[in-house]
Amino acid sequence: MARACSIGLLDGGGVVYGGEVSPASEIQIVVSRELLRNFRSVKGVILAVLSLLGGVSITLLIAKLDEIRQRDFSAIAAEQLREARVEGLTKAYGSADIAQALATAPLVLLMLLQLTVMLTPLLVALMGFDAVAPDIQHRSVRYWALRSRRWSYIVGKWMGLWVTVSAVTLTLDALVWIVCVARGDATVAAAVGWGLKLWLVTLPMSAAWCAIATLVSSLFRRPVLALLLTFAAFFTLWVVYLIGLASDASHASALVYVYPNHYDRFLLHPHVDKLLTGLGACLGMAAAYVGAGSFFFSRRDL
Repeated sequence: MARACSIGLLDGGGVVYGGEVSPASEIQIVVSRELLRNFRSVKGVILAVLSLLGGVSITLLIAKLDEIRQRDFSAIAAEQLREARVEGLTKAYGSADIAQALATAPLVLLMLLQLTVMLTPLLVALMGFDAVAPDIQHRSVRYWALRSRRWSYIVGKWMGLWVTVSAVTLTLDALVWIVCVARGDATVAAAVGWGLKLWLVTLPMSAAWCAIATLVSSLFRRPVLALLLTFAAFFTLWVVYLIGLASDASHASALVYVYPNHYDRFLLHPHVDKLLTGLGACLGMAAAYVGAGSFFFSRRDL
């Protein structure tokens, strides 16, 4: 495995690091390069446009759904409406504790959470398929292989993708928060407080998805092939998850735990032990996939 050499690294700010660079410094440099590549390029412009269009589209969709809800439930008393919400959340998450904890959250933000969780794999696939593959295809990865540890390179790529995806989802969510306040669905404190809390819930799950995308991208030289295989991997995990949901056998129902989005019910749980279980599972899954990517990448001929 390549080690950091003494000629140093040049980061995005033009600072030269002489001597043997620590793994933390190597990862920081790769992450900064990824952020520059994602936000200060044509891809960054496309991401900004997609974020704006996506935020507007999601906002309009949620606003329409909320209008339908208000029309259908306008004659129902507030207490009855709260009971109906708790009942619906209990069915959705399979836990009365989660339902009670989310009972006071603006409904618009709960719908946004569900959309964010569902759409994050698609966003990760579109943004992460070219994390490593183009560097391998054009041999530019040799520059990093001579100057950094290969596992640092993979970890940096994963972290760069994770930060990018998190920033995009935060931008989308913030647009909805603004509309939510403007429409009078929530106060500024409620929109920002609940919005940030629910956005933080999505981060461990997106970390796992980003790790899978980084692993797949590191296995192929052609970005198009990496894109197709990333979608195939995500679709396969979803099918396995559905099989686990539909199965009555205990050994088959355990299949749901391979799907990162299954852990939203753990991350939303008010009990600390459940929360830590979900957090540990998602981060453990991310570590496993990043570790696998580092293992295979360290042994391939560049």
